[in-house]
Amino acid sequence: MRLPIRHVAGNLIFTTHGTVWAVWRVAAANYSHAPQTAKKRRLKALESLFKALTGEPMLLSLCPQVDPIAVVRAMVADVDLTRSPRYEQLGHAVLDQLEAMELTGRTDWLAVPLPASSRKDMLTSAFRAAQAEVAVALGLMPAPITAEEIAENTAQAERMQARWPTGVAMRPATEAEILWIYGHSARRGLAEPFLPDGTEPGVRGRGRTVAALGEILLAEGGTDFAERRSVPGNPFQRRFLQISSEWGDSYQGLLALSEMPEAFALPGAAYLQQLDDLAYPVDWSARLVITPGTKAEAKSRRRARHLRSQAAEYEGDPAGPPASIAKNQDDNDEFRERVTSSAQEVEIQAMVTLAVWGSSPDDVQDRAAALAHDFGSTDYTFSRPVGEQTSLWQAMLPGCRTPRVMTGYAQTLLARDFALAMPWCGSALGDDRGGLFGLQLASGGARPVLVDPSRGPRENSSACMAFIGELGAGKSVAMKAAVYNVLARGHQPGRPDSRGRAVIVDRTKEEEWVRFAKACPGTTQVIRIDQQAEVSLDPLRLFVTDSPKIAARFCESFLTLLLGVKPMDLEGVALSEAVEAVLERPDPSMRILVDELVERGSDDVAARTLARKLKAVARKDLAAVVFDDTLPVVDTRRADAVVFSVNSLQLPKKSELASEHRIERLEFEKVLGRALMYLIAAVARETAMASKQEFAVAVFDECWWLTSSDEGLELLLELMRDGRKHNAAAYVGSHDPDDIGPAGSEKGQIIRGLIPHRLLFRQTTRALAVRGLDFLGVDSTDPDLLDLVTSGLSPIDLPEEERLARAGECLYRDLVGRVGLMKVLIPFDAPVMRAIHTTPSDYRTAA
Repeated sequence: MRLPIRHVAGNLIFTTHGTVWAVWRVAAANYSHAPQTAKKRRLKALESLFKALTGEPMLLSLCPQVDPIAVVRAMVADVDLTRSPRYEQLGHAVLDQLEAMELTGRTDWLAVPLPASSRKDMLTSAFRAAQAEVAVALGLMPAPITAEEIAENTAQAERMQARWPTGVAMRPATEAEILWIYGHSARRGLAEPFLPDGTEPGVRGRGRTVAALGEILLAEGGTDFAERRSVPGNPFQRRFLQISSEWGDSYQGLLALSEMPEAFALPGAAYLQQLDDLAYPVDWSARLVITPGTKAEAKSRRRARHLRSQAAEYEGDPAGPPASIAKNQDDNDEFRERVTSSAQEVEIQAMVTLAVWGSSPDDVQDRAAALAHDFGSTDYTFSRPVGEQTSLWQAMLPGCRTPRVMTGYAQTLLARDFALAMPWCGSALGDDRGGLFGLQLASGGARPVLVDPSRGPRENSSACMAFIGELGAGKSVAMKAAVYNVLARGHQPGRPDSRGRAVIVDRTKEEEWVRFAKACPGTTQVIRIDQQAEVSLDPLRLFVTDSPKIAARFCESFLTLLLGVKPMDLEGVALSEAVEAVLERPDPSMRILVDELVERGSDDVAARTLARKLKAVARKDLAAVVFDDTLPVVDTRRADAVVFSVNSLQLPKKSELASEHRIERLEFEKVLGRALMYLIAAVARETAMASKQEFAVAVFDECWWLTSSDEGLELLLELMRDGRKHNAAAYVGSHDPDDIGPAGSEKGQIIRGLIPHRLLFRQTTRALAVRGLDFLGVDSTDPDLLDLVTSGLSPIDLPEEERLARAGECLYRDLVGRVGLMKVLIPFDAPVMRAIHTTPSDYRTAA
């Protein structure tokens, strides 16, 4: 078979039968897990576009193979590999890992035949196409398409696109992309050409650009071209197509939509979008015949008269007319009412074709049968007509005429009814470049999810991330994978001062974050806060060099938490005055602050009380990290990863912080621990925001200890608000999203709004699952989503091998607000793989 394509120029296809098609690449919108407002907005945009289309357009959605080399190139983009040897090794390891996977994507297209401007132009185009075909048959060189023809048709396509609504984003396809569509169609399941990215130069050789399509052999039901079979196979048992080319034999199964439910609504009506959720990739096309509403209404009037005449035939019959006639009359009346409700309404005859493929005839037939079965329960019927596999395959090619068999499968719908199928609503996640963070679970193959941690500040957005999930769901592992992404790829070419940094608060007894940070690329500084203090966190000594005002603020907030002082009480005012006086001295410190309060205590009862309290605190061994001015001030500027190990600090439980009454009766160790944790968070904030040349993250796992106080909540809010300007971000994790940003607090709501990256892992507790979905920004009352979060993400009631294979599943909301199902990948870096899990004795144990 030779494809009926004469020439390709820009986004134009000149066919052998004289028509010219224009092709656009459509930007898909995530739908499966999108909020209801986004779904309704997409439905309205699709309906508006279909009302604006005319003639016989074609919708196309294909699943391309993804080039592992292209993924790795996107991983290492903007990374100085000479300064990042371990990241370069990671790229090689990831390439080997990806080459063993079936990587797929989804790409969407709109192809429209351009109407002839006049009858004369139509006849002229047909005559020139016939001339070219005759020349080819005689072995002569056909005349090329003229530059004037190309320019005229290009301008016509541009005018057509300008009249369409802008709710569905698209751009003209390139020549390379159009040629890829035909190459993909002939080589499904083989080593097909990789999808161009749209930046390639035009194909050279005007008039000869279709030579790359080559010749192919189509065999209905399959055959062996090397041998002649004496007895043909049973066509009822061999309903597939074998396409043979120089690249091998491609086995494909083609199905046509033959029946739809009589009535449908979202979400069940979105059958085209649901193809993305199957366990195997599926291509689809929809050929449309669009009729203006005025003409469609005239046809419905004729049908109404016909139905009334049918009913009249049963007059005098005691049984009356069949119920089907009355039902058809009601349906026709509803159709007439809807088609006349708007001057823009149109009637659409939709002819939908699906394609699956496999490595063998049995494989493709199994997939085709599974596809038909998957939709059987929803009353969507897909048929494989005997002897028409070739016709259905041609129906999925732009530029080919609509095969006659397709007219028998036409479904008559209005614009909104067809839009409910949600075409072009595939799913995509992550960034165009960045570290390999996970694999999107869609379309039967694996789709790499890249995340560039510093993209947010570069594009005037926040880079903060939040991780929500129950124990063992994979939350901590995902946080560590994100931190590795920062540390490993922070060096940028041409910027000698650039690097990735992380400031981490490790509260675990096993010091899991300490082990992990030491395994990551770069240098690590561990600061242990315990009875044997080696450095000082005295806020008056630590922050005074940056700004006396910052030192005063952090010191007062630390002491109000420690001493239970209210800022506007007499003790709070006395404390503020004493701190201000100490900061005016040459070498301020907490010891000098105690002396200052003692001096003021002779005339001020509040100062005397504060001095007595501070002396009592200073005698505690854990307090030396703040009150011992012989210790060196901590310096966090040099190391790439700074980890505060604070497992010696006791913290109050969440229940103990629930009321002021219980807070006032806390043990001193818990009061001191809570105040020191605030101080450590302040150091982490200032360290992360120290240099704009470095992208840095402050990491707070189980962050309730920080947000349980107004001071800590304010600290986190300031870090998130100012992080973009300082090239910094916060990574926070917890079991409950209210720990990150309390829903009932104004500050909590602002914090939620400043976190674009959100990951929700398994939550078997339904109340927490509802709050997690609400935090994610999706419909928290959706029963399917609730079932997914409570039992479908990394299920624990599976055999060990399958459970380990599914570890790390989550719902991920990326920087631009797209939500999709993803599996977080552990960095393929041997030291990190050994240290990333919670239990050091078993590298397989999930976090």
